[in-house]
Amino acid sequence: MTASWWSRAGLGIFVHWTPASVPAWAPSPVPPDRLPRAARRAPLAWTPRPEWYENGLRFPGSPVAAHHRATYGDRPYAAFGGDFNDALTGWDPAGWARAFRAAGADYAVLVAKHHDGFCLWPSAIPNPHRARWHTRRDVIGEFAEAVRAEGLRLGICYSAGLDWTFDARPIGTGAHALAAVPRGGYPAYAGAQLRELIRRYRPDLLWNDTVWPGTDTDVRRLVDYYRFAVPRGVMNRPPIPFAPLRRSLRLPGAGARYGITPGEGRGACYHRDAPSGPCPSGADAAAGGGGGGGRLLAVGPRGEDAALPGRQLQHLERIARGERCPM
Repeated sequence: MTASWWSRAGLGIFVHWTPASVPAWAPSPVPPDRLPRAARRAPLAWTPRPEWYENGLRFPGSPVAAHHRATYGDRPYAAFGGDFNDALTGWDPAGWARAFRAAGADYAVLVAKHHDGFCLWPSAIPNPHRARWHTRRDVIGEFAEAVRAEGLRLGICYSAGLDWTFDARPIGTGAHALAAVPRGGYPAYAGAQLRELIRRYRPDLLWNDTVWPGTDTDVRRLVDYYRFAVPRGVMNRPPIPFAPLRRSLRLPGAGARYGITPGEGRGACYHRDAPSGPCPSGADAAAGGGGGGGRLLAVGPRGEDAALPGRQLQHLERIARGERCPM
């Protein structure tokens, strides 16, 4: 049964913010027939999504690797975590929440952990491969307090299927991505972190990114845990185990529908060199795809100063005024 608030929900804001928001760069999209031979063998190394920056670094001949050498030398990706933490001293979550509410949003989703494994909360579950790979400030907790103070529902997105601190193999294709789903102690680590997020923040919407690394039994226990903790919660992308288990396992919320409108560029993270992305009109945003949380506007804050880029603020302001954005 779908929660009544989700059935009525219109516009949502999807906030993607990781240490990749510090370099904030990705190559421009290239038609498949114009890709170099190396890119055809490993298209994900040439992806125009800045949130995949660390993966691009693992391909010495990729555009990301060339950009990184020219801009940062031999500085490791992990160093961006320190830059990200330093910038949080000036972060204003209440200001973000006011902008989201003014645009007519009903809920806001924050990516708690993406594929680089960096956590936006000071998790009590230590990462065994990259120490202190999390924010010093409780970003999830402060974000939750701010959006709820403005009357919005809270969503949390967690990348369970990939964590590059546990499996650092370069991912060039979809097959590589499936092979890179961490095994060993990772399913227990991910399960403990997801339970921690549920217990601490009681998210109204829980969103799993990609597959779940464990078994169907693990998934059922997680779903039960969430349903008990948040009876009116919605799982928009429930934790689905590997095929063929996913074909036989029916989970609550699996039919929920949504569509993401990128804020800038082709990815969800901030891209400093990207042209301004599509901006829905105020009427389109209010319609929200007909309810059921059907419209999500991606917002990518900057990593160097923890601020929303001016172009994205302008999009939100135009939506708030009901104006159609210039193309």
